[in-house]
Amino acid sequence: MTPTSNQTTVVFRIHTMPDATASLRAGRPIFSDMEVCDIAFAGNTKTRATFPAHEAEPNATRTSVKDGGTVVTYAMLYNDQYRAFKAGVAQPTSGTPLSEAPFLPEAKRRELKALNIHTVEALAGLDGNPLRQLGMGGRELKNQAQAYLDAAAGSADVTSLAAENTALRQQMDDMRAQVADLVAFNKGAASAAPVEAPAPDAKVDPVPNDFNAWDGDRLKDFIAAHTGARPRGNPSHATLVAAAQELANG
Repeated sequence: MTPTSNQTTVVFRIHTMPDATASLRAGRPIFSDMEVCDIAFAGNTKTRATFPAHEAEPNATRTSVKDGGTVVTYAMLYNDQYRAFKAGVAQPTSGTPLSEAPFLPEAKRRELKALNIHTVEALAGLDGNPLRQLGMGGRELKNQAQAYLDAAAGSADVTSLAAENTALRQQMDDMRAQVADLVAFNKGAASAAPVEAPAPDAKVDPVPNDFNAWDGDRLKDFIAAHTGARPRGNPSHATLVAAAQELANG
């Protein structure tokens, strides 16, 4: 049992119970409220487990202690649902609600919810006896749910790739704009200030085929030698390379 299991539905609530000791002391019925956690299982209407919300959950606690941690309660394990319960809002479920599944008619959605199946993921994950509870056509429903999830995953991959391509194109456009601004600035500086001819014994770098191996100072010297002014600020290495290449090609 894990907080991300699609086969479990977790709901926190207040359970009111009689307090025998307090009732005997007061001579009248006394009740106390306890926060509890109800856990239902997809495809199983006969088994519903209820635990005190702040009682240790055995499996999670065993793993935590083994790793050097402490006790893990149901409220801690299913923290999203517990926080929603405390805030008085609808407690979240993990997965895609059946209402979003276009292959399910409303009557079938209600049948599935009556079997504690509330998400497409829970339907796709059914197997064994819980799957048999769906009766005739249950396997086909399971396959339709899995096909829906697979198609959605493929669509998400395409969307993600398109977003990455858009971001990459924007980065390239920004870099071209930086190079254009740098070249325009250096040309303006060159026209405003006289260019000193290099000393007779000064060595001027020849026009190279690849500027990528040059460091920043050497690139700035090359740009200054061709424009009469070193680049201002702290442009990136890629920007300096692009500016030097444009000057070399010009």
